Amino acid sequence: MKKMIVLGLLAGLSSVASAQTVTLENVDNGSVAFEKAEVTIAANQGIVASGVVTYYSPRVWVNGRLQSFFVGPTNGNQFCEERGHNQEVSGSTIKCGEDESSYANYDWYGKSWVYKDTGSKNQCYQLYATIKCQ
Repeated sequence: MKKMIVLGLLAGLSSVASAQTVTLENVDNGSVAFEKAEVTIAANQGIVASGVVTYYSPRVWVNGRLQSFFVGPTNGNQFCEERGHNQEVSGSTIKCGEDESSYANYDWYGKSWVYKDTGSKNQCYQLYATIKCQ
């Protein structure tokens, strides 16, 4: 369904010469969620292609609850892969998590999102505010 929507958008923008941004609504795929997404679409030598997709307020399901997740290459790439992309690319932004809280972290051995405690070090625990995927 997502690929059909993007292909339809690409077909409709085939005459566009410069980069355009299209905002998409969240479609629940059961493992990750987001508030909104922006797809950058650009024409290159007469071919229209999607570039980077920016997801706002990305969250993942952990034990039946949507949770923010820690910044990191494994977490970022996993979120992007679950949305059908190859990987996270530079340009994601962060927000700070609170002390003595739990957030999502991807467990590569268990192949699932799990809770990870922040501890109590009185610092900013980096969580994704936006994530860019390609």
